[in-house]
Amino acid sequence: MTYKILHFIVTARNFTRAILTGVLILTTASMALAQSLNPAIRIEPNTRVEVGEEVFFSATGTTYPDAAILSKARYEWDFGDGYAFKYEHPLRNPINNMAFSGLAVTHCFMKPGDFTIKLTVNVFDKFDAAGNPIGGPLATKTTTSVVHVTGEAPMAGFEIQRAPFYNRLAQYLYVQIPPAYRGNQTTLRVTLEGAKGSKTILLSKSSLAGEERVFLDHKPLFQDDYVVIAELLTASGQRIPGGLWRDKFSKRYPSIPKVGIDENNSFRVNGALFFPICPFMTDIGRIKDFAERSHINSLSTQGYYTIYNPSSWHDYLNKAAENGLLAIGPGRGNYEVPKAYWSPAPKNRWQFNHNPDRMSEYVQMNKNHSAMFAWGWQDEPNMGGWGQKVYPPTLAAWAYVSHRDDPHHPALNGFYGSDWTKYYGTKLNMYDYLASAQFFGGKKWMQDIIAFDIYPIAFRLHPSLNVVDMGPYAMYLDALERMHSNNKYLVPIIPAINPGNRNRNETVLIHSAEQVYSEAWMNVIHGVKGICWFPYFDPTTIRWDAMKKFADQMKVLAPVVLGPEPIRTLKDDANTALNRVDTLIREKDGSVYVFAARVTEPDPIEKAKYRGVEPESIKVNFTVSGLTGDAVAEVVDEGRKVSISNGQFTDTFFKNAVHIYKINTVPNKP
Repeated sequence: MTYKILHFIVTARNFTRAILTGVLILTTASMALAQSLNPAIRIEPNTRVEVGEEVFFSATGTTYPDAAILSKARYEWDFGDGYAFKYEHPLRNPINNMAFSGLAVTHCFMKPGDFTIKLTVNVFDKFDAAGNPIGGPLATKTTTSVVHVTGEAPMAGFEIQRAPFYNRLAQYLYVQIPPAYRGNQTTLRVTLEGAKGSKTILLSKSSLAGEERVFLDHKPLFQDDYVVIAELLTASGQRIPGGLWRDKFSKRYPSIPKVGIDENNSFRVNGALFFPICPFMTDIGRIKDFAERSHINSLSTQGYYTIYNPSSWHDYLNKAAENGLLAIGPGRGNYEVPKAYWSPAPKNRWQFNHNPDRMSEYVQMNKNHSAMFAWGWQDEPNMGGWGQKVYPPTLAAWAYVSHRDDPHHPALNGFYGSDWTKYYGTKLNMYDYLASAQFFGGKKWMQDIIAFDIYPIAFRLHPSLNVVDMGPYAMYLDALERMHSNNKYLVPIIPAINPGNRNRNETVLIHSAEQVYSEAWMNVIHGVKGICWFPYFDPTTIRWDAMKKFADQMKVLAPVVLGPEPIRTLKDDANTALNRVDTLIREKDGSVYVFAARVTEPDPIEKAKYRGVEPESIKVNFTVSGLTGDAVAEVVDEGRKVSISNGQFTDTFFKNAVHIYKINTVPNKP
């Protein structure tokens, strides 16, 4: 008995010793893992910047022994100025629904000082199917750097709101004036200064409104580094404290960029107006088919390859060039977290960790290719839950790399567009320009090009489109206008249109050829600057004739559509549901053009909340200002004409009808 007790005591001591040894080994291993995590910060353009200057922060130099674990790390940034980019649950994060993490970000410091930047990296070894970590981090480590900021903080409410300077041929600057300096002797002076000594006063005026618009023409500028300076001055010419805003940019080519954006937010390729019409993710074996059957002029996102890298994107550009097309992309590539690392997640839930150094390899290899149109890195970065979205500072970092390495091609972000429907509210979206200051140290940030997708027929029963008081087309156009206004009409917008049925063997959500054609023109009427066809997932129902008809008309009418809004106005009496025609007016070479599309809601179906039934036809009365006497309008491509008296005319619109009127305002010579 004594032996058994002693044996038990000895065995228990050994067991305890074994446990303690195991704990010590695990603890030592954990410490070793933590020590082997080495965060690194790279800062561009350098650690000494001005107030308001964009600063790029990258953690691509961070190392860890396990590449798979590191690829899914969390990168949290604290900028030392009261702004931070931290991964937190939405209920704990002061900014709505944010769970910040990003391998690279950009930031602006809006006050002078020395700011300590903290990068904290967390690595995990277990994840659920949504890509969320299970348990605490395997290792956590922080590193710091210091940014020195010089200059003067602008007063609250004084700023320049604008599109990016990159790839602009011309643009408007919108100077915001604080209430105390409006309508009195305060003077606003806006100056453009070049590093080589040039100086131009763009505006000098008093009796200021809440917003003052300034025109900046990039075309005649020499290759140089520039700064736009907005100042508020007293009646005696002294600058008011805080009345200073400086925006720096560089023009890195002697004339114009290959792909430019003008003051009307229209694209120009080598100076010529261009309206991109592109199918999405077209495989190389189908490019010629799309080019011949739908008369596209460009492509969007690389099609299927067994390997995605800068060379395969180069090959895709070659195929585009062979067919006389330009291309946006790559849209996917080896800058992503490798698919082998995703498990157990079925998709890449770590898009915020796209590697900007590998993006740079794409740009360096392909920026001079004749088929390049714009850079695009990730479709729908706003998709997913709060822990999966790619937030604006990381999108800005991708754009920074594109601009840094290639001044001739803009960058594009394509969003899941339903976020802009009124179903999700009418407030600013987190990806909107007017909401962006909270992410960038107090200064707003804008992308070069916005693309989006909402499919009003295929997804008409989706909650974002299926409401009682509006049909799916009205909901769609309302979302498009919200996207425009929330981004201050600063940049081009390109929508995606499903040119066939969304699902194979569809019997209810049928997308007719008339709807496809009408949707394209409705988008143009509402200010888009390109069209992307999304032909999946039933290519057998693609409405080729509708696509071709639109493309052929746009080839002729693009110089009209993409021109400025005229002084002349247009009114009509069809502005209510079931009796709605939307219009666009343009003027070119002595002719007035009226583009008119009937907004025809689809017939009610089971589960559709909107029950409005469209009449077969409606009559619409139009009035064009500034026209006197009798005239005749040619209805483009219809072989008919309508009579006009003192600018007034009437026409009939059947369901999904689009009519384009050309009115000659220059008297014919005898």
